[in-house]
Amino acid sequence: MAVYCGIDWAEGHHDVALVDDEGRLVAKRRITESLDEFAELATLMTEAGDEAEAPIPVAIETPRGLLVAALRAAGRSTRSTRWRWPGIASAPRCRDGRATTSTL
Repeated sequence: MAVYCGIDWAEGHHDVALVDDEGRLVAKRRITESLDEFAELATLMTEAGDEAEAPIPVAIETPRGLLVAALRAAGRSTRSTRWRWPGIASAPRCRDGRATTSTL
């Protein structure tokens, strides 16, 4: 079973979700940018099957910041993305009013 990590980045905290390849929630946690909570994130990912030989891929909303720097310093590659889902009010809209989506 493959597991993926998505991090919703915010100024005061970050929401982390681990999902399997069928979209089922494996684990979730809200963390701040502290050493203790970064250690919690590492533990959460290890418990979900993260290994040096097969790291869990991470997608995060921003390419910068302390959390991204900590992930990279730990040897993890990250993919920065802005997710847009149909039906979400903040999603960009087409001229006809339909929400647009972007792919990774």
